[in-house]
Amino acid sequence: MAGKKVTGLLLSLVLMVGFTLAGCSGNNNNTAAPTEKAEESTTAPAATKEAAATEAAGTEAPDALEPVELSLYLPGGPDKDVASVEQEINAYLKDKINATIKINQLSWDKPADKVNLMIQSGEVFDMVYTWNFMTNAAKGAYLPLEELIEEYAKETKAQINSAYLQAATVNGHLYAIPTEKELGQSVGFAFDKAIVDKYGFDVNSIKKLEDIEPMLKTIKEKEPALSPLFMNHTDSLNWFTAYPESEDLDGSNEIPTLLDYKTMKVFNEYDTPEIVERLKLIRSWYEAGYINKNGATDKTELKDAVKSGKAWFVYGNMNPTSTNDWTRLAEKPMIIKTLLPVGVSTKSLQGSMLAISRTSKNPERAMMFMNLIHTDPVLYNLLTFGIEGKHYKKLENSTVEFIPDSGYNSVSSWMIGNVLLNYLNKDEDPNRVQLYTDWNKNSAVSPVIGFVFDSTKVQSQIGALINITKQYKNTLYSGEKDPEPVLKEMNSKLKAAGLDAVITEIQTQLDAFLAAK
Repeated sequence: MAGKKVTGLLLSLVLMVGFTLAGCSGNNNNTAAPTEKAEESTTAPAATKEAAATEAAGTEAPDALEPVELSLYLPGGPDKDVASVEQEINAYLKDKINATIKINQLSWDKPADKVNLMIQSGEVFDMVYTWNFMTNAAKGAYLPLEELIEEYAKETKAQINSAYLQAATVNGHLYAIPTEKELGQSVGFAFDKAIVDKYGFDVNSIKKLEDIEPMLKTIKEKEPALSPLFMNHTDSLNWFTAYPESEDLDGSNEIPTLLDYKTMKVFNEYDTPEIVERLKLIRSWYEAGYINKNGATDKTELKDAVKSGKAWFVYGNMNPTSTNDWTRLAEKPMIIKTLLPVGVSTKSLQGSMLAISRTSKNPERAMMFMNLIHTDPVLYNLLTFGIEGKHYKKLENSTVEFIPDSGYNSVSSWMIGNVLLNYLNKDEDPNRVQLYTDWNKNSAVSPVIGFVFDSTKVQSQIGALINITKQYKNTLYSGEKDPEPVLKEMNSKLKAAGLDAVITEIQTQLDAFLAAK
């Protein structure tokens, strides 16, 4: 029975995305909102789209609403010309929901920690990209959204795949609105195409992490200005799991618990032979001079390291349009290679979401704004592309091109709203619809899809575990030290901090979830 339910969910996910994408492909301008049925036209008169967007603002007309300023916290940047984009957006929003927006960009220098400090201090803010979603939801950092979405975002609720909303529901409450994008996630590399072509690297031959070692050796010998494997204090090879047949159920990359698909048991990922072998490999690369010596502390973002010629590839989550994303961010042509199979899990469905803070003074207007970025192509492209002629220019065949060093390029489409409203970049594969369809069709669905861990009972232990993991993870994955004594010390502290209690709680909830299927 469980297997049939999983298969049925996968089929519904693929069909839903396939239909939506097929609808979007009919519009040459790539600006029509997705429709609920594949056979419906996506090309609507401008007046009709404007009326729909006004209706999406809620039951009140914009001029009946008091003017408010909303704050939005997103990763990336900060871009130097974000103010001009805010000004353009605010002019547009006045006639929609009579609100202005303040875009706060948090650089990739531990943005989750910055948001956690905002939450802990009770800072007043409105919308935030959800780092550590399940932990923050369980401790009451976000506002429940089920009534707000019903009243102020009917259009988004009608079009978004219900699996996304299920993944954003904790203990019966909807705490975030996920980005409408690919269903599954994979991990891989984005290589500088010029370097790949120069040395004839066959990136398609990479099947596992170890396969990049000959390339690292070549770069070390022939490109002294480049770091063969650049790391910083937030990005390391922990992206590439040592346990392909497993899943992170706790909602945080800092809590060391994984589910083994073979046994359906939760375990400590830092206490196995597999992690020792992986960390010894990284240590050998460090000793060979492939990894930068300050990898555990360097604060240079990967995109900037590639852009400046300090590095030749980046790594992390990849999606069907990552070629476009990384070419834009690095400002040079990039080649994508995914390494792990594409997997659909509750966590992948939670991959990028916006929540409304419990401290928000204007949650209704925040929900109106979130509805618009899921349904209004004008607003969506202003936020993700900036201003035409200043940050990008339109080309023939309804494509666009980013203007180098324009001062606004860090708000990627995968972060917010509905990616299918996005303009088509000139460097992007024009078969975007097919890319998404194939990606989702070939994704493997988790055997525990839909499971959401409620961490309420173990919040104190989780806080301690996160602090311990952060203390040791960078040292382990940068290769700076022999991993075995470090792991021994780390695991001793994890056990003392209550890791067993957290594993037991996850296992108990999972067993109950499986029994109910």
